Amino acid sequence: MAPRGPARYHARMTSAIPPLLIGARGYTHACWQGRFYPRDLPLEWRFLFYSHRYPALLMPARAWGSDPARLAALAEEAPPDFRLVLEVPERALPRLAEADAWPRPLAAACLVRLRRLGPVHKKPLAALARALPVAADLRVCEARCRADLAALGVGLCGRPGAARSPSGPFAVSLVDRIDRRGLAAALRELAAVEAPAGSALFFCDPTTAPGGLDEAQLIADLLGRA
Repeated sequence: MAPRGPARYHARMTSAIPPLLIGARGYTHACWQGRFYPRDLPLEWRFLFYSHRYPALLMPARAWGSDPARLAALAEEAPPDFRLVLEVPERALPRLAEADAWPRPLAAACLVRLRRLGPVHKKPLAALARALPVAADLRVCEARCRADLAALGVGLCGRPGAARSPSGPFAVSLVDRIDRRGLAAALRELAAVEAPAGSALFFCDPTTAPGGLDEAQLIADLLGRA
C-alpha cells in the first residue's frame, strides 16, 4: 500500500516548519468499509491502511481508553512521521495529567473535551500541557476562557461552523460538513495561527470525511504554493 498524494505532507512534517496535519476523527467507521477501505480489507489492517494514506488521526477517547500504553502497537504500524491527536474526556483529565509514558513523537497533542472551563480543570490542564501540547474543546466558551487557557499554556479548539477560531501552541480545528470555500477559509485561519507545535484540521462526520480529506489536502497544497 504505497502512499498517494499525502506523501508530500509526510515529507513536510520532517522540516523545521511546524506541520499542518489533516485527518479524520476515528478510523473504524463501518460506513468506510467498501468505500474508503477495500471491501475485503481485514479489519485489523484498517489503521495500517489509514496511516499510510493520511498524516494524522484524531483518536476518540473510547478507541484508546485514555491509556497511553495502548498506543504502543499503533506506533509499530504507522509511518514514523504519522501523528495522533488524543481525545481526552473530562473524567480522565486528572489521571492523564499525571501520565509520563506518552509515545512521542506519535502522540502530537491532546484535545481535552470540557463542558466549560472551571477552577477544578486548571491545575490538571496546566500539568498535561507540560507533557504534550493541549487544545481544549469547550461546549461553552465564556468571555475570559481564551485568556484563561492561554495563561495555562493551553489552546482553544476552533470550530469554523460556530465561528470559533483556534489558538494555542498546537492549533486544532474540527469541521463537519463544509463547502470548498469554507474549507479554504478554515485552512487559511489555521495557517495564520502562530502555533509553534503545529496545527491540525480534523473531519468529524464519517460520512463526508473521506472526500473532505482529499479535498482539504489539495486545497492545502494549493495554498502552500500561493
